[in-house]
Amino acid sequence: MNKLKYLIALATLLVSFSSCTDSFDDYNRNPYAVTDDLKQADWIYLKAYFPQMEQSIYYNNSGGNWEWQIAQNLNSDLFGGYLTPPTPYNNDKNNINYFMMEGWNGFAFGLYNNNIMKPWLNVKKLTFDQKKFLDVYAVALILKVEGMHRCTDLYGPIPYSKYGSGSVSSEYDSQEAIYNQFFSELDQAVEYLNAHLSGPESSVNRLGAADLIYKGDYKKWIQWANSLRLRLAVRISKVNPAKAKMEGEKAMTNPYGVIERNSQNINVPTVNMGHPLTIVAYDYNDSRMSADMESILSGLNDPRIERYFAKATDSDPNINGKYRGIRQGIYMTSKELRVKYSNVGEIFNMNNRYVTPVTLMTAAEVYFLRAEGALRGWSNMGGTPAQLYQSGVETSMGQWDVSGAAKYLDDAVSIPANYVDYKNPKYNAPAASKVTVKWDESASNEVKLEKIITQKWIAMFPEGGEAWAEFRRTGYPKLFPIVENNSNGEISSTVMIRRLRFPQDEYNTNKAEVEKAVKLLKGAKDSPATMLWWDTNAGSSNF
Repeated sequence: MNKLKYLIALATLLVSFSSCTDSFDDYNRNPYAVTDDLKQADWIYLKAYFPQMEQSIYYNNSGGNWEWQIAQNLNSDLFGGYLTPPTPYNNDKNNINYFMMEGWNGFAFGLYNNNIMKPWLNVKKLTFDQKKFLDVYAVALILKVEGMHRCTDLYGPIPYSKYGSGSVSSEYDSQEAIYNQFFSELDQAVEYLNAHLSGPESSVNRLGAADLIYKGDYKKWIQWANSLRLRLAVRISKVNPAKAKMEGEKAMTNPYGVIERNSQNINVPTVNMGHPLTIVAYDYNDSRMSADMESILSGLNDPRIERYFAKATDSDPNINGKYRGIRQGIYMTSKELRVKYSNVGEIFNMNNRYVTPVTLMTAAEVYFLRAEGALRGWSNMGGTPAQLYQSGVETSMGQWDVSGAAKYLDDAVSIPANYVDYKNPKYNAPAASKVTVKWDESASNEVKLEKIITQKWIAMFPEGGEAWAEFRRTGYPKLFPIVENNSNGEISSTVMIRRLRFPQDEYNTNKAEVEKAVKLLKGAKDSPATMLWWDTNAGSSNF
């Protein structure tokens, strides 16, 4: 059975996921699993959990590339407008055209709980609960927040505050309560790391090489915590502006600061596990440039296009040798029809599978977060919206090693391009936006916000989790609407999908609690059309 058939057979038939309780079994084998023998070694009983957590945020912990494909690529990467598969899964009715594949869409729920919450709880029992090694616990807390904010941003309410309480069922928290706990946990983590750095054991490095990201450098972990706090503050800026402002300013006033240089980007090495996008794009041939990426990057003459994507190889002269993307919300008919559209770029090809790291957060993203904070009147952002916007673009260009930032930033004419589908003109579309790159100080805040988010969306590629979250929060960048909508009217073709449904396994094994969780959603409806707590925009302009 080839990988594509294996993926479809397994994902479509998979109906039982691990529920969010103390007792659920791992369905991913953890290569760093803690055995009794390992516990005897110096610090190993703590160290073993951290690679698992770090490699499970953008999932590649087990090398299970098909798992990452289901958990992220076939939802966030697609719905966020980055990548579109050319593959007509499930007889051409699937997430691409809003026939929601619930076996796919519930998958991330189990992955995050098994690979983030479960190891975090084990670290907690060995550190916090025993009142020792609180510096190690602090790192686990930051990883927990980084991983689980992605989970709640997919589903909304999730089991969180009561996790590990010993109950046979798992109580869900509202997303507002979860975000409040995120901020408290970041406070706690920073407090413990500061205490360690100023205490008698400041030279003790308990994690070392087991910390794949920072090798136990706690100053850098504080900097990440501050940057993550800023991300979460901006996320809630429309639904709780006072809290957002307070948390955003707190992030910027911490002495260790936030990420400001590309050398500080948060990267998880792939030397042991490989980059899952490489396999999905080049081995499975199941991911291609989106029409939205084509429209925005080519229309704005963005030099990053040559780093993000490869030129198409289709025999049609209108496609061959050009950057061509596939529109979501259409019928694919056959894989061969569009499989030779633009693949991801050389940095993600098979030769770089074990070289290109997974990037969780960049300095460019942080500059755009600061730009939006400044636009909203937050103090201590370190510059004006215009200055921080410019720094974001320049830093992103530097990250991808492309030139021409000055010329690009001065372009007040170029706008996203119309989309032409050379395989089926039914799917042609005018550009969704007329946004330009050059900053215009006289423009409205809404226009400025569109510029900031459009450039942040470009800069965060290929991290579709943040792309989809920011699109839902702000309505930017403007994406092409859905043409073929198989949701039976449940999801709007223009407002588009807003969340994933709770897994069926939760209804089977945790029925009472998941039914309570549904009542925490807007309109008390477990629907992919239901907006999350922080999603006040629903695709409309509302600064």
